[in-house]
Amino acid sequence: MSDNSNANDTILVTGATGKVGRRLVEILRAGGHDVRAVSRSTAIPLDWTDRSTWDAVLDGVDAAYIIPPDHPFPADEFVAAAVGAGVRRLVTQSGRRVDALAEYAGVGPEAIGMLAAQTAVQASGIEWTVLQPNNFNENFSEGDYYPAVLAGELALPLKDTTEPLIAVADIAAVAAAVLTEDGHQGKVYELSGPESLSMDDAMAAVSAASGRPVTFRAETPEEHDEALRAAGLPKDLVMFLNLMYEFMRAGNMTTVTNDVEQVLVRKPITFAAWATETAKTGVWAGPAND
Repeated sequence: MSDNSNANDTILVTGATGKVGRRLVEILRAGGHDVRAVSRSTAIPLDWTDRSTWDAVLDGVDAAYIIPPDHPFPADEFVAAAVGAGVRRLVTQSGRRVDALAEYAGVGPEAIGMLAAQTAVQASGIEWTVLQPNNFNENFSEGDYYPAVLAGELALPLKDTTEPLIAVADIAAVAAAVLTEDGHQGKVYELSGPESLSMDDAMAAVSAASGRPVTFRAETPEEHDEALRAAGLPKDLVMFLNLMYEFMRAGNMTTVTNDVEQVLVRKPITFAAWATETAKTGVWAGPAND
C-alpha cells in the first residue's frame, strides 16, 4: 500500500460515530478515500460479540482502523477474520502505556479491550501500527467529564497530577496519515499534547475560553471510590478505575512526546487553543452553574 494507491482502496473505520471515529471518517472522505464507516447502528452494522456481522464489514477492505470497545472482546478472532478477508494494513487505537497499566492492575491483555486489540494486531503478520494516545481534551466537552464541567466543578483523585491531554483532531489526523501513507508500519506511536497540565490548569483554560467558572476539586482516593460505588458502578469496574487513577498519580502518563509532530510535521494543538475553538461551538453555553 502507498499514498498514491490508497485513494482507490477501501478503508474500514470502526467506532465511526465516536469522538475519534467520526473525525477520522471526515478527514479520509475529504481526501477522496473510499471509507466504510461502521458501528452497531450503521447500515452495515458491526457487533463485536456477533461474529455473523463481521464478514460484511470486512468484505473488500484494504486497510482498517480498529477502535476497540471498552469491554473485553474476541480481538484475536476479529483480527484473524480481517487477515483472512484480505485486509493488508491494520491500525488500532490503544491507550497511553496501557500495557504497563495492565501489569500494574494485575490483569491480562484480554481484560482490557484496547490492549487485546493491540496485542492481536501486532501478531497479525500483516502491516500494523498502534496509536497510544493520552486522555482526550474532548472528555471535557462531550465525554464523561462534560456534565461536571457544565455543573461548574470537576472532582477527581488527581491532586498535583499532570498529563499532556490531546485533542481528538490530532489523533484523527495521525490515524489518517498512518492508514494512507507508507513508513509507519511496525511502529507504536505514543500521542500526547504539547504540554503536561494539571486538572486545575485545564479547568482554568476552559473557564477562560467559555466565560463560565469551572473549578477542579481534588478528591481523596477514598472519596472517589465512595462516589463511584454510590453511582452504582460494578465492583470490578470501580476497582479498575481506582487502580487507573493510582497509576496516573504515580506519574506514568505525564511525559510529553513528539510522535504527533513526527507523523504530521506540525506540533499538536495546545489545550488553550482547543478550548478557545471548542467554546465557539457553544458546547459550554449550557445551564447556568451559579
